[in-house]
Amino acid sequence: MRISTQMMFQSSNSDLTNMQSQILKLTQQVTAGKKVLVPSDDPVASARALDLAQTQALNDQYQTNRNNANSSLAQVQSTLTSFNDMLTKLKSDVIKAGNQSFSNAERANLASELKSNFQEVLGYANAKDGQGNFLFSGFKSTTQPFALDGNGGVVYNGDQGTMTLQVDSTRTMDISASGQSIFQGNGQDIFQTMNNLINVLAVPVTEAANKADEQAANTFQYPAGSGQFPIQAYKTAQATLDATDPSDPTYSAKFSAAAAAKLQSDAADAARTPVPGSQASLTRQLAKFNGQFDAMIDNVGTANASVGARQNELDNLDAAGKVQKENYTSTMNDLLGGNTSDMNEMVSDLSLKQIYLSAAQKVFVSTSSLTLLNYLK
Repeated sequence: MRISTQMMFQSSNSDLTNMQSQILKLTQQVTAGKKVLVPSDDPVASARALDLAQTQALNDQYQTNRNNANSSLAQVQSTLTSFNDMLTKLKSDVIKAGNQSFSNAERANLASELKSNFQEVLGYANAKDGQGNFLFSGFKSTTQPFALDGNGGVVYNGDQGTMTLQVDSTRTMDISASGQSIFQGNGQDIFQTMNNLINVLAVPVTEAANKADEQAANTFQYPAGSGQFPIQAYKTAQATLDATDPSDPTYSAKFSAAAAAKLQSDAADAARTPVPGSQASLTRQLAKFNGQFDAMIDNVGTANASVGARQNELDNLDAAGKVQKENYTSTMNDLLGGNTSDMNEMVSDLSLKQIYLSAAQKVFVSTSSLTLLNYLK
């Protein structure tokens, strides 16, 4: 077979073009960090990688949702913590106001302070998240949940729903709390309670009311119409006991009589209504407030614990999501040839083909310059 100069030139040119094409493809693969650049490189692996990419995109969206949920819950928890601190302060104020050494002026000052605290609590109830939505209005996130009714009271304008986000493929989580259940739940309305406390502290305790209450207590019949006066009877029994020497043989009997009279006196005192403006009336009402604040603190504590549990769950879901992301990435690298071993192979192959190309180019230059004319004399 005769090989013409033109045939040799075309063959060499075709080989050089193929090697340059291979080098270009390898360069693109190395730059992209994977072997499979287009579906035609490996249709089966590309199809599986596409499914994984879609799954990874969902996983990333769940991560974004979890971040948003965590942010909202953190704001709810911060508000609940501040509200709980306020409830603790109010309980301390109730105990302080019950001290008999506390003057009417001091109680009036405390009432004025509570009016400012009232507005502070109203601010907690109308707290917003980072996007300007109200935390405690339920599904009505753009509606202010609590508003003054014009008579000093507060009405709830939200609903009983809670905002939710899907934080995993099988988990939808509440990211807010019902404002009414927190600030007006379980029969305890913080706004009404604070208004009532302010009104009670504004009533001065007078000596005249104390004397009237003492007289009313001494003449209080219990049971009604029985002709018995347990409170006065206890005072008499206690006075008799106090006047008796402990070494007296009758002391033990008088002690038992005084103790029994005390039980009847306590029952009678609980059944009567103290005279308004007396220390007894103030003490009785403050005791009720003390119990109400305890119930509110328990209620807020339960809500705060629920928020904390959801935040812990989000942390666990985040950890699982990161593991899934690593698995997805590893599997996609296996499918598309993006592992370290694949990269090393491609870089080595690229270097080798560049050497081949350089050698082929030199051979082509040398052979293309050959001609019989060089040998003619």
